[in-house]
Amino acid sequence: MALGMYHVGGKVWGIADGIIQQTNLIITPSDHRTISNNEFVGNRIGPTDESANFQVVQESDRVIWKTGNRRITCRLPYWELKGEHMGVDLDLTIGGIGDSIPYHGPWTDLPVKSLAGNEHLCWASGSFTYQGKKYTLDEGWAVRERTCLGKGWDVLTLLGHSTGYIWRWCFSESVKVFCFAEPEANHFLGRVWSGDQVLGYGPGQITVEPLERWKDPMTDVTIPIKWKIRMESDAANVEMNVATWSRALYGFHLAKGYTTHYCVLGRTNGSVVFSDGRNVPMDDCQTYFETAKATVLPKG
Repeated sequence: MALGMYHVGGKVWGIADGIIQQTNLIITPSDHRTISNNEFVGNRIGPTDESANFQVVQESDRVIWKTGNRRITCRLPYWELKGEHMGVDLDLTIGGIGDSIPYHGPWTDLPVKSLAGNEHLCWASGSFTYQGKKYTLDEGWAVRERTCLGKGWDVLTLLGHSTGYIWRWCFSESVKVFCFAEPEANHFLGRVWSGDQVLGYGPGQITVEPLERWKDPMTDVTIPIKWKIRMESDAANVEMNVATWSRALYGFHLAKGYTTHYCVLGRTNGSVVFSDGRNVPMDDCQTYFETAKATVLPKG
C-alpha cells in the first residue's frame, strides 16, 4: 500500500495552491509468484484531481493534515493514518525506527538547492477496509517519506526522462535494505540495517541491473520484473536478486508532460557479507520496488 498527500501549486500544476491525494493498494496471496495483469487501486495525480477542504492544524504536541475524508496525524515518532480515499479506509499507526535517511539531501540545503527529502523506516499496525473486507496488520513494515520536489514542485525536471529511477525496500527481521538509484543524475543512495548496525552507500558503490522484462497488457509497456542489485563498501558487500509479480500504477500529469510509476511487490534473495566474514542471508524477504521515468512533451 502507498498513500500520500502532495501540497502543490503554480504553472506546472495549473492550480494556485492545493492538495492532491494518492492511494495505491495491491492485495495478492503470499503464494502468488507469477507476473500477471492483477487488479489494483491507483490514481493519477494532476490538477483536475485536487482534493477538498485541505487543512493543516498545529497543536502543542502534534500536526494534523486533513483533506477529503482522510487525516494524517504526526506526533513524533508516531504517525496515525485514518479515513477513506479511493475506497480504501485506513486506521493505521506507524512508528519510526532509528534515524531518517536524507536521500534527496538534508533540509538545511533546501533554500539553496530547492530540493530535500528523507525516508524513515517504521513499524506498522492497525487495519484497513476495502470492498467491505477488513485487513489487519499485526507486525507490518512501513516507510514514511517527506520530500520537497523542487522549485514549483516540478516532478518532471526532478526525475529526468532517460533512465528514470528505482526506489526499493527489502524487509525481514534479520536485515532491511533501502536502495535508490537515478543513473541519469548520478544519484545513488543505499542503507543496510542489520542488528545495531546501519551502513551507508552512495555513488560508485551501487549497481542495478534488470534481468527479465514483461509486457504489461494494460499499458502495452514493457517493464523490468527481475533485477540484480549490488551495493559494495569497505564495511560490507550486498548482493540481491529481486523478483516481482504484482503491480500497481500511478502518475503525475502536469503542464509539461507526465510520469508513469510502476509499484511492484515481490521477494528478494541474497546476502550481506561483512568485512569480518559474517554472512547475513536474505531468504525470500518481502520487497517493494518502484520504477518510473518522465515523458516531457514539446511546447506547442
